[in-house]
Parts: sequence; structure tokens; C-alpha cells
Amino acid sequence: MAFKRVSQTTLPPRRWALKGYYGDGKSTFILAMQQPTLMIDADGRRHELKGGELYELSEEAADHRSVERIQDLLDANMPGSDIRTIAIDSVTSLIGVSIARAMLDNAADRNRNKNQAWVDKAEKMRLLQDAVTAHGTHVLWIWHLEDAQLNGKAQIRETLPETERERLYRSLNASLRIVREEERRGVLVEWSREGPSGMIVWDEDGHWKGVPERIEAAIYGQDGGSKPTQPASKEGEAEGVLTFYTPAEAVAWGVDQGAYPTAEAAQAAYDQLKAERGPRNAREMYRAWIDLVQQRVPQRRRA
Repeated sequence: MAFKRVSQTTLPPRRWALKGYYGDGKSTFILAMQQPTLMIDADGRRHELKGGELYELSEEAADHRSVERIQDLLDANMPGSDIRTIAIDSVTSLIGVSIARAMLDNAADRNRNKNQAWVDKAEKMRLLQDAVTAHGTHVLWIWHLEDAQLNGKAQIRETLPETERERLYRSLNASLRIVREEERRGVLVEWSREGPSGMIVWDEDGHWKGVPERIEAAIYGQDGGSKPTQPASKEGEAEGVLTFYTPAEAVAWGVDQGAYPTAEAAQAAYDQLKAERGPRNAREMYRAWIDLVQQRVPQRRRA
């Protein structure tokens, strides 16, 4: 038989999302991943990293921000290469352009079909996912956290909207977040396909040395030496995360989830929900909207 039997002990590729504040060390985490690493450098910071075996997708900066060029270059050059990890730093800069353009064009009534702009954005995200996961390497998706204000209250915003994060889950087996406690930093496992989550793997040796291996040990139940710690709960922390940039993004998400057949139907439901609930702020409205949409569609399968 020419086929090779699947190993029962080999761990799956690291298909991870990593988010954190600017300066937390997201980009340097790339150097702790298995090398050589190919960088899709949408943020234009690849020359700041020192060490490791880093390769660049292209010398042309524009190629790092074009989903179509990324696919073409990967298809042409990945077969036969020894690249072990593909890092997208950051996916926000890739997809954010499409989001901003869709919002501006819709606001200026340049789109006859306003929902089509969001459909185009969704297709770009799917194309990007398929392009980087097609070659069997580890994949690290990076985006940012930033502080924001809503009605005078401090909030935490993820620079990749909820819609795109939902789409990414089909290509992920773990979602990670950089956290800090006084002078030390670590990685919180927010979610894993395997099941275990909620633990923090601390950067004990600096420069994230050995942290990816210890994350795998925590997720897959291997002997990883020192045990990861559980995060201390912070009152109101989960409520401080904004899920959408605008109501238009929330409505488009409802359509994308299959809860409503058209943008018009989703907008009508959104307006009705807002009138019935009378939310005090955007966070309450988005939470109610997410609950309503999820009631209308089967629970997302991540398997």
C-alpha cells in the first residue's frame, strides 16, 4: 500500500492565533516558533526582528498586503521549500483595508449592493486562510489589542473584528493572548480545539524560549515540566471587549452566520431588537445581537 498510516503520537501543526498589545512581544514570538519561518509582513516590521531563520514573502511591500499575491507566491515557492512556519503579522493590516474600504464606500453610497462589500471581504479572508494552510506548515496569525473608550468607560478592542475571528476558527487549533503580571509576561490559552484552556504559560527564560513547546504540552496533556497557572479572574474583564466596530459590521455578521437571508432582513431584526431592549450602550446591544443570531443558527462546529 502506497499510503502512509497516520501517526497516533504526532502533534498537529501549530495553527495558532496570537494577540496582544503593541510592544508585548507578538512579533518576537515568531522567533520561538519552529524555523525556518516565512513572514507575511503586512505591518512592515520584518527587518526589526533579529535572529532565527526568517524568510520574506517578497521584497515588494505591496505583495505582503495583497491576498491574491500572497496566494500566488506561496503556490509558486512553497513546494519543496523547508519552511516550517508561516507567520502573518498582522492579519489586521491585511483585512483591515477591506473593512475600511467597505465602510467608506457604503457610507458614501458608492455600492449599489451594500452587502456585496462585506461578501468580498469574506471571500478575501477565506482565500487567505486556504493559501497559508495549504502547505502543511505551522501557521501563526497575529493581531493587536488596544485600549478604547465607550461612554466614558475603558474598553479593550481587538483590531480584528468578531466576524473575521469567527471565520479563522476553522483554521485554528488554539487561540492565544499575551498577558502580563508585574514584570513577567506569559501566554494565556483562551481556547483550544483539543479542549483544555484558561491556563497561562509564563515566559520564564525570556525571548519566549520553549514557550510554544510548553503550550503544546499544556494543550495535549504532555509532560511540559513546570505546570501552567490559571489566570486570576478580573471583575468585568470579559465585559470590556468590543465585538464589532459598527452596527453595520454587526448586521453583516448576522447575514454571514446564516441567521438572515439578506442584509435588509438582518437590519430590520437589529432595529427591532434595539427598540425592544433599549440597550444602554453598544456593548449591551452587540451582546444581545450575538445572542439573537446564535439562537437562530446551529451551534458553530469547530471540529
